[in-house]
Amino acid sequence: MEEMIENIMYVRRHLNTIEHMIYVSCKFTRTTEMIRKVMENIVVGYEEFFRVAYNFFVGEKKESSNVVHKIQLLNEAMSNRGISIDLSDYFLLKRLLISDFDSIGQYRKNLCMISYLNGEEHVINLSRLLSFYENLKLACSSLKIEN
Repeated sequence: MEEMIENIMYVRRHLNTIEHMIYVSCKFTRTTEMIRKVMENIVVGYEEFFRVAYNFFVGEKKESSNVVHKIQLLNEAMSNRGISIDLSDYFLLKRLLISDFDSIGQYRKNLCMISYLNGEEHVINLSRLLSFYENLKLACSSLKIEN
């Protein structure tokens, strides 16, 4: 139980780091590299959430080595408890990080990164990063320990 609480606190601290990067670092370092760094941190946040939430909702009883299968088990377990969370941002972010991209407005207030996936253009700017962060924060809010 103590380890679970410690893991949940770690995830919350990671959320604070991401929030600081979005609200402080991105405002003063207006580069595509900073956007990519925030995206990488959100991906790490999702992976930490998956690790903790899998143990919290599914438990050790169902072992699976396949990440996609673990996420499906997690989604099912959360749905059974009435928790509905869209985890698709994780997969989109992973694909965006390895895709080709262009930068528009480098060092300017309206900085954005344009990524290309399957011929589709994805615009990543500060508001889109906030949206990714808010979805992760919502997912993490489902991790509550009842006394």
